[in-house]
Amino acid sequence: MTNTRMNQIIEPLVGLGTKPDVMYTNQEVVDHLKALQSALAQGVFEKTHAENLRDRDIMIHFEALAKEYGLDGTETYHRFKANMDELGYTIGSFIKGMCGERVARKALKLLSFDKSVRILYNVQLEDEDAQAEYDAIVVAPYGMFVIEVKNWGTAVKISPNGLLIRDDSSDIIYDLPGRMSVKEALLREYLQEIFPAHYHNLLLFPNERVQIQDNYHQVPISCGAGISYQIKSYAKTGESLTAEQVEKIAETILANHKEQRALCSVRCDEIIADYAKLMVQIEEASGKTGNIHLEPKAPTPANAVTQTERPWFRQINWGNVAASIAAVALPGLAATIAITHKR
Repeated sequence: MTNTRMNQIIEPLVGLGTKPDVMYTNQEVVDHLKALQSALAQGVFEKTHAENLRDRDIMIHFEALAKEYGLDGTETYHRFKANMDELGYTIGSFIKGMCGERVARKALKLLSFDKSVRILYNVQLEDEDAQAEYDAIVVAPYGMFVIEVKNWGTAVKISPNGLLIRDDSSDIIYDLPGRMSVKEALLREYLQEIFPAHYHNLLLFPNERVQIQDNYHQVPISCGAGISYQIKSYAKTGESLTAEQVEKIAETILANHKEQRALCSVRCDEIIADYAKLMVQIEEASGKTGNIHLEPKAPTPANAVTQTERPWFRQINWGNVAASIAAVALPGLAATIAITHKR
């Protein structure tokens, strides 16, 4: 294995991804990690039609190559695979979380035409003790409504003490009363005397077919765009806020909005180094054992040059080698986006 070859592979990837000592916003994390994905994939797509393969097909190729050349038991292989799993999981989780604003906008579109109502999206508040993210806050003459979006497309149980549990994963649990109490406390801290008398928490599931077993019964639940009608129904209680008060509440919240930044746990530098090492290892191993192409071979034309007549470095299907290695950087979005336990 030569350092020169590894450096050739690493060079176009230097600086991509996130750094362990830099604070990022959610959007920046996604942008940086997807840039690393794109760079790895670009090297593959320039040499092969691997983009036509499904994620599962590519993963099968990668695992088969690692096993064929005895790499599946190495520390480098296991570390690379674990890091790429984390990269895919992180992208999926952050994208899933950020879709809360988009879902809320769609569900509240009808209410947005009411000029007496202010709707705030993706608000983040914090103090020295706590921080909270708000998918949407509705400030209306008849009260303030904090909307928690849960984009879960399966059966959901809410325990008697308010824990949201997905039926398809006992690991995905959300402490609804705990999180909503933090959100209310921060709003009370910043609004002080202008905190409205009528305050409500609402839980929104954008999937209208989600099955909910509510054993808590403390937070009203809406599915889809019906939440606009649910909020408007509170107008029957009468108005308690003037137009000036609605505006002042909304502007005070926005004035204290702070975009959150945090460290990213994905070890991008380690991914790049292990990627290059594995690529070189496969190149060296295939040079000794011959063609590593996993597809059935087509009949060789009579006038074609046989594999054994070619130099070893021309016998390798470099596209499939690169596709199999870089495939882990295409993290199976259908699976990873469904995971939201970081949200």
